[in-house]
Parts: sequence; structure tokens; C-alpha cells
Amino acid sequence: MRLLIVNPNSTKEMTERIGTEAKSHLPAGVELTLCTNETGPASIQGAADGEEALPGTLNLLRQTPFDAAIIGCFDDTGLMEFSPDSTLPVVGLGEAAMRAADELGGPFAVLTTSLLSVPVIAANVQAYGLAGRLIGIRASQIDVLDFETDRNLAVHKLISAARSLLAEEPQIKTIVLGCAGMGGLTVEMERILRVRAIDPIEASVHLVIKRELQGTPR
Repeated sequence: MRLLIVNPNSTKEMTERIGTEAKSHLPAGVELTLCTNETGPASIQGAADGEEALPGTLNLLRQTPFDAAIIGCFDDTGLMEFSPDSTLPVVGLGEAAMRAADELGGPFAVLTTSLLSVPVIAANVQAYGLAGRLIGIRASQIDVLDFETDRNLAVHKLISAARSLLAEEPQIKTIVLGCAGMGGLTVEMERILRVRAIDPIEASVHLVIKRELQGTPR
């Protein structure tokens, strides 16, 4: 199986982080290809960045051979534009993570980065039919690239934002980590916060392999 992961932004360090986390969840026999959208913005925070990243993301998906693919952005940049024409499974981090939370049952919330991303994610939630158990989408006000340039501080801010969210909405059972840069943080988040956390990279790997084995694109 050839698994392609496309990072819609141009930050190669983030591509490498996504790839490292994905490899830890891949079964044997999967050939992984990582691609960075070098024509995209350095990070994707909202609709304008997504529009800028869209052409390069679609080009990489169309030009790179794969059996299954993951779009490595929680905004699922390019997923709806590409998937209707694809007979192969393609998933986005946001779709996969929110479906995983929904399947667990109980109320869940998305903790993302910028306020600009909230309306994009909200629109995706409606498109995926996942609004039923969603309590809300909270922006942590952490820059996406902070998870690459000052990860310890970004994690500290993320945990603080999660604590505030849980204090306001104590019925939440699961927090979805709403950014590729948050990959690999679920163990620490669950230990400190005592709630379930969903890693979008792990969730996307599980979902795309499931769909590839079933032979279903969506």
C-alpha cells in the first residue's frame, strides 16, 4: 500500500513532524510518501490561507501516485475539491479526528489554533454531519508555527486553554486536537487533563487504512 501525506503548507518541519507521528501508527508493508506544498503559505490559519494553499495541494494529489492519501491539515484543505473525483480513499485530519471523537460517544470539543480557523472547521462539521455531539470549537490563540519554533511554550498554552474550556464545559468527554502541529500530544494531554484526547494524525492514519482495506473512497 502506497500512502501519501500532503502538507498543504510550505513548512517542511511540519511535514516531517506529521510523517514521524504517522509512522508510529502505520502497519508493516505501508510505503509512506511525504509531500510539502512549496507554493503554499507557511501555515494555514483560516479561509484565506486555505485558498492560497489549494492549487498546490490539488496538484500534489493529482500528480503523485498513491493508493490512499491524507491531507495533513485540520482545515482539510482541498479535501472536498479532490475527493468527489477520486476512486481512492483520501481523508483530512479534521474529518478523521472528529469522526473518531463522534464514534467514541459523548460530547466532544475541538481545540484549534487561530480564531480564523473556527468558521472553516464549523462549516466542515456541518458538511460531515458531525454536529450532534459537538459542544464547540475553541481557538487556543496559539500560532500554528509555534508548535515548531517553541513547542514547550505552545504545549503549555494549549494545556491552559484546554483547562479553561473544560472549566466552562465540564460535560466534555473528548478533546479533539485541531492542528497538525499538535500531533503526538495526546498522552500528555490525557494525563494532565483526565479526559480523552484525539490526535488528528493518528486518527487519519486509522481511517484511511480502514477505507483502503474496505475499498471505499469515503
